[in-house]
Amino acid sequence: MKRFWRLYRPHYRETRRLALPVIIAQVGQITVGLADSMMIGHLGKTPLAAAAFANTLFSLPLIFGMGFAMAITPLVGNALGKEKWQELITLKKSAFISNILMALVLIGAIAGLYMVMPHMRQPDSILPLSQPYFIIIGCSIVPLMLFLAGKQVAEGLSNTRISMYITITANVLNIIGNYLLIRGHWGFPEMGLNGAGLSTLVARIVMAILMIIAMRKMPLLHKYSRLFPVKNTLHQLKSLYQLGLPMGLHMFAEASAFIMAGIMMGWISETGLAAHQIVMSLSTFGFMLYQGIGVSTTIRVSQLTARQVPALVKRASSASIQVVVVMVVIISSLFLILRHWLPQLFTNEPDVIALASQLVVILVVFQLFDAFQIIYSGILRGMSDAKVPGLLTFISYFVVAIPFSYWAAFHGGFKEQGIWFGFPLGLGVCAVLFYFRINRLMQVQLKQVKASC
Repeated sequence: MKRFWRLYRPHYRETRRLALPVIIAQVGQITVGLADSMMIGHLGKTPLAAAAFANTLFSLPLIFGMGFAMAITPLVGNALGKEKWQELITLKKSAFISNILMALVLIGAIAGLYMVMPHMRQPDSILPLSQPYFIIIGCSIVPLMLFLAGKQVAEGLSNTRISMYITITANVLNIIGNYLLIRGHWGFPEMGLNGAGLSTLVARIVMAILMIIAMRKMPLLHKYSRLFPVKNTLHQLKSLYQLGLPMGLHMFAEASAFIMAGIMMGWISETGLAAHQIVMSLSTFGFMLYQGIGVSTTIRVSQLTARQVPALVKRASSASIQVVVVMVVIISSLFLILRHWLPQLFTNEPDVIALASQLVVILVVFQLFDAFQIIYSGILRGMSDAKVPGLLTFISYFVVAIPFSYWAAFHGGFKEQGIWFGFPLGLGVCAVLFYFRINRLMQVQLKQVKASC
């Protein structure tokens, strides 16, 4: 036991150092999402369902953009591990250029989604509310992609605190904006659901501005920016797109199961859509905590891989898995114990509360699978492996999870609960496939190191 602790203690400490700021920022972000849902939920069931539909659609370009930006971290971490300072400075500039270009593409996708919203067989009562709200939050994709460029560069440099401070600042602004604009306090106009959207847009603009300022003042980047000119930006842009597009598709495929679940829930009932939004907010809380460990894993694996120390890569990965299992046990236990009380924070509708408490039980079942696939995904990103994981994710969700959810809901007789049955199955398959992929890559890496000795 003492030997085990001696081997893993440095990895626990480093994982905690990198992950804690990410987790704090993620919890803050989720707190804002929960506050949004609570404030909107008290406007009534219809506004909550309208927000659920719009947020579900917006998640399509948002998740792809986030996945695309994640390619920046392993490339920066690799350059740092090899002490290639000129490459590092070029990567910083390329990161912002690539994300701006991707934001323009995503704006086009958002416009296309807006056009098809009336044809998605959702309740007629929610469309007049969801469409203007969707346009407002859709505009926030540009500042958000600028923020993500800086965030991923900083994380590749093992600095996870910058995004934490900026995110917390923006979260406070968002909550204040919700209070002022949803109900029209302190002389501000009463904008209802649109007020929540405008508050989100302003907060994300502030995030982008603060991140650009932080990048200009970051000591390491500032130091080497003066020593090395930016060169071969086109080559770095190509590398970012070659890695970023598969990562974006990977994240997109993963999120699609949940997004499709929201759309299918709207085919059944408005009550189901509202309950789905509530439990998804709770699910996202757990996801973001595990994602914090996943981010730290990507950072550590990318840097250790660059230094060609496969034994440490394996040990750092194992430490992350051990930490996240403990987190799952604690979080799932709380969800299970509080499953009848938590939905009451969002709504007073008895039918929505009853259905949401049932969905929480399914949420508890798939938490462990979700945590494993998040950590495994972080390991693969750290190894700059994207194309195969993207294919495995597509199989897990589009071939397994979504079809099973549809069958369980509309042919198996399970209705709203059946839509959620596909999640544990898809996440479990994905985790197993990722596990075998990591083992394969680690064996290859070990052979390469032995061959070079």
